[in-house]
Amino acid sequence: MNRQHVADAIRRLVASQVEDIERAVRDGHKTIALNELADLNRQLKAFAAALKKAPARI
Repeated sequence: MNRQHVADAIRRLVASQVEDIERAVRDGHKTIALNELADLNRQLKAFAAALKKAPARI
């Protein structure tokens, strides 16, 4: 996985979660928005952990 692939994967992940967060905020669901933010944080941490475990490619 090269830098562009990593960047694209992060963009897709974040875009999806941000849409959910924006929808929750628009609808006045603060708890749901916070849960979505926590989910995004969990997913980004998991992605980072997976990248650390992946063999380095040059």
